[in-house]
Order: sequence, then structure tokens, then C-alpha cells
Amino acid sequence: MQEKKHQETPEEQSERFRKEAQRLIDAGELNPTEAAEKLDRITRKFLDKSHQ
Repeated sequence: MQEKKHQETPEEQSERFRKEAQRLIDAGELNPTEAAEKLDRITRKFLDKSHQ
């Protein structure tokens, strides 16, 4: 029988995500500016399609 996974609180999940994102930034594997630009492009494409 599988054990239940630890259910994180939203605060715990946010902290874990923040630490992992910082680890990737420090390792040079994540560029926050580039990521924000890509997210903006994806969001614009989605919004353009939803308004057609």
C-alpha cells in the first residue's frame, strides 16, 4: 500500500517553489527576464485566440 504524500500548505509550496527557482537561477539554468518574456508571449497568444 502506498503512503500518502505530505500535503503541503500553500505557504510551504510557495517556499519550495521559490527555493527551486533560485537554485535554477544560481545555476544559470533559468533567466527570469527571458522567462517573463516567454510567459507574456504565451499569454498574448492565448488571449488573441480566446477573443476570436
